[in-house]
Amino acid sequence: MQAIVYPPLVYSEDGRLYGVATEMVVEIQKLIGDDSKLVEAPWLRAYEQTQRGPKQAMFAIVRIPEREALFKWVGPIFGEGDFFFKRQGSPLKVDSLDDVRKVKRIGVRKDGYTHQTLASNGFTNLDVGPTYASSYRKLVDGRIDLVLMGERTYYYMVKNVGLNPADFERTNVKYGDSSAWLAFSSDVSDESIVQWQEALDTLKANGTYKEILDRNFKQ
Repeated sequence: MQAIVYPPLVYSEDGRLYGVATEMVVEIQKLIGDDSKLVEAPWLRAYEQTQRGPKQAMFAIVRIPEREALFKWVGPIFGEGDFFFKRQGSPLKVDSLDDVRKVKRIGVRKDGYTHQTLASNGFTNLDVGPTYASSYRKLVDGRIDLVLMGERTYYYMVKNVGLNPADFERTNVKYGDSSAWLAFSSDVSDESIVQWQEALDTLKANGTYKEILDRNFKQ
């Protein structure tokens, strides 16, 4: 199981993985008797390896139409609304998606959710970087105009890379809603996928899911 750092869903500190998605995966493993090791992996490596297999999995990844056929899915483990953010104090005025299309640069991570969904919807003003952190820093430095982020996770994402959440201002332009899932390579059996999904559903039904969310989302 490859874990992608995505606060507060996945954190990595001194070799220890924790966070919403990590805790949920561990609880699911207990229920189904799975002993797969959880390892931190860079985004692109995990994304490509999970497509190739054999018997690979990664978390957490946003499920979008562009990725639907690439993986088998278990989830959702978290969902939120996505908004465009600008640098705090920026005079930039954006009130609609048409306004967003007219800005010079929107920061995205290569092959990340924001990159794929914005490109698929005709946005050509994308500044593609290797990580979300690089886009956040560019925004604070005034080198790009906007970043698309989750309305709840943004606080933890920017704080985790040493930036001040107060330096980011949410615009009123909502792009849509997204949800994070566990993704498995296509050679993983349907029976295993059902087993994982049923275990996650059990966590939601018995209150464990809510406890994990409440413990990690304190902001």
